Amino acid sequence: MRTFYVFKIRKEMTILTKETPYNLFRMIEHLYYLDEYNMDVSFKVYNDIFDIFNRDYVNKRIISLFKNNRYYSYEEDKHIIYNKYKPETTYLKVYRSHIILKSDSIKPTLLVNYLMSDNLFVCDFKNKDYFWLNEFVR
Repeated sequence: MRTFYVFKIRKEMTILTKETPYNLFRMIEHLYYLDEYNMDVSFKVYNDIFDIFNRDYVNKRIISLFKNNRYYSYEEDKHIIYNKYKPETTYLKVYRSHIILKSDSIKPTLLVNYLMSDNLFVCDFKNKDYFWLNEFVR
């Protein structure tokens, strides 16, 4: 099962890194692996790169998109797709700072169908994979 981290990138940073996603990934990866002694620096850098998610809005939007999908459920702030015919098991949880999506699918339903803006950047740190969400969906 892969773990994807979805970040909402500030507009200015999106413009700077749209054509060079590797550079953005390296910056985010560096923040991801920082130790707790460097938290004050990482917090400042974080605020320069990322916007926050409106958790209520995102959760309500996902629920409204998938409410008629028989493979979808929502429990304890976690969106779940369990489709034994595809097969796919996907979990998505929204935080203010990022979204975590765990899936055994190459193109998770929750990721593909939730395209809300051009500035969503997806990272899989374990597999060194990264992409702009709007380019992944095309």
